[in-house]
Order: sequence, then C-alpha cells, then structure tokens
Amino acid sequence: MAVRLDEHEEIIAAIKAGDSEQTDRLAIAHAAQIVRQIQDYVARDIDRSLAISIA
Repeated sequence: MAVRLDEHEEIIAAIKAGDSEQTDRLAIAHAAQIVRQIQDYVARDIDRSLAISIA
C-alpha cells in the first residue's frame, strides 16, 4: 500500500481555504487509510498463535 506523504498538507490547505466539504472528504479518506493499515498490520499475523500472560 502506497503512503501519500502530502495528505496532511492537502488537509491543511483545505482548512486554510475554508473548504469544509473538501476538508471532510480528505480527512475521512485519510482516516480510512489509517484503519486499513492497522487492519493489514493485525491481519498479517492472524494465523500465528500469541501467548498472553495475565499476572
């Protein structure tokens, strides 16, 4: 998955321009990308057992 390094700059530009609709679209897309990255990270080790110690 490619990471767009300019996403924050685009969000900031939309905020500065006062474009709340564009800001919302960009922020939602950015948040969705973060969720997908976390899901991919968790899922890649899903077939490996994990020992959890409760002390």
